[in-house]
Formats: sequence, C-alpha cells, structure tokens
Amino acid sequence: MEQVAYFIKQRWPSFFGLIELLARTLTVWRFGRRVHVAEEVARMTGVVDGRGAEIRALRAQDSAMLYQFLAELPADWLEHFQPHAFDHDGLVAVLGSRAFMNYGVFIDGKLVGYALLKVAPTGSAFIGLLVHPALSGLGLGRFIVAYLYWQASVAGLRARSTISKSNVASLRSHQAVAGYKVVADLPNNYIMIEFPNAVRQQPELQLP
Repeated sequence: MEQVAYFIKQRWPSFFGLIELLARTLTVWRFGRRVHVAEEVARMTGVVDGRGAEIRALRAQDSAMLYQFLAELPADWLEHFQPHAFDHDGLVAVLGSRAFMNYGVFIDGKLVGYALLKVAPTGSAFIGLLVHPALSGLGLGRFIVAYLYWQASVAGLRARSTISKSNVASLRSHQAVAGYKVVADLPNNYIMIEFPNAVRQQPELQLP
C-alpha cells in the first residue's frame, strides 16, 4: 500500500493531498492512543560534545522555532527531506496531528535537529531526520535513528523509511544502527527500507 501511495504522490500530487488527508484521519483513529503513549516517555536529556542536550516531542506551539530552524538550513540540506509542508501553517498542522510523531534535538537550549515518524494507517512509521550541518560528525544522526526505532517500538509500529540512493549519509546512519532490508524500489532513484520488527531499547543521549 505504501508503494502505491508513493507512486500517486509522484504522479498526481494534487490528488494525493486528498488521499493523505483521509489517511491521516484513519491513522489517528487507529493509532492515536499508541502515539500518545510513546510521546509520554519521549523526553531524554544527556550530553553532546560536552554540552547539555535534550530530545523531546514537539508541539504546535513550537512551530515558529521549527520554522526558523528549517529556514536557516542550506537548500541542498532539504533536497531529500520533504515529508510535509514547511510553511508556518503547514508546520502547525503537522505538529498538532497525531498522525506524526515529531521531535526536536536541543543543545544548550537551541534547536539543532528535527526528527519525525510519519505514521501510516497500515501501522508503518516512516523515519525522517535533519541535523544542522554545523553538528555533522558528532553521531547525532545515528542517535536519532536509534531513538526513532525505539519510539516506533514503544508505539507498536513498524519502522520504515524511503531514502534516495544518492543520500549516502542517511543510508550509513541507518546501517550503523541496525541492518535493514529493501522492501521496494521506488521512482526517482528512491528505495523503501524496513527495519527488524523487534523491541528496541531506549538509547542514551551521550555523544563525545
């Protein structure tokens, strides 16, 4: 079903908008309670590069902060990351929807990373993440992938991701955490991957 949805999104984006609206409604009805349970234990604190760090669920009131974070990123940093609209109204809608599990990574109180699980009515949770380029090389990408696996596990969801074959950094981040299998080849040089459906342990936010 996810492969069909991806194909429709690429070929008929305007029609896909209606399908996505219906899918979100069904998703919230089926999995909204599970999402709430996972987000209740989402907050973690730790240390990154010797500084205080935190990851927590984002809410609608965080939309302005997230908008600013996304606006400051280089355009090519967003080339392979288009899970939803980035305008302010779109972010308010996404952060207020239980069809999305959204998280912010903070260092010294400043938003430096954004992660999400986009939940489908089938019970799949699609991974997405961004880390500010100034924080590259610290292992934040690997931590976020492990963290999202764990949150999907808490919610009883199946973790999946659609990734461009040319997005080597993202593929390496996933591979460093756990092995995955390719579920399908998608248009535009993308693949859909799935991760082992196992109970995940909560990772530690402790990075050198």
